[in-house]
Amino acid sequence: MAKKRGRGGYRKPSQPAAVSGPGALSQRTDGKQPEVRIPDMPYGQQTQLLAQQAAAPLGDSGGANAPFPMDQPARPNVFAPTERPQEPISQGAAFGPGTGPVDQLEDETDIILAALYSVNPHPVIAELINTRSV
Repeated sequence: MAKKRGRGGYRKPSQPAAVSGPGALSQRTDGKQPEVRIPDMPYGQQTQLLAQQAAAPLGDSGGANAPFPMDQPARPNVFAPTERPQEPISQGAAFGPGTGPVDQLEDETDIILAALYSVNPHPVIAELINTRSV
């Protein structure tokens, strides 16, 4: 008859490791930063780069301790009270009270023609520039 040893089956770890998210949400759980190797570096500089990375480890770059993921900007609170109480809600829109939309590119024909000519120095564009200045 075999001795019952009590082995096998699930064993709950005393200090479970953190679990990473799937795909783009995945993060390292071992607490180490990966070594970045740059291809085609001059002789000896790759070793110096790896030594610098080991000497200055990165801090916490996300996870449960970060206020928000580092690759995403902080989201505005759309339910917060307005920071501009004197400004109409339709400010910048093409309707309602307030000033209308602001044109990002002013109608400066000379500037537009000069930019066009710098990209494509065609004689017709040069002629347009010369006739505009008269």
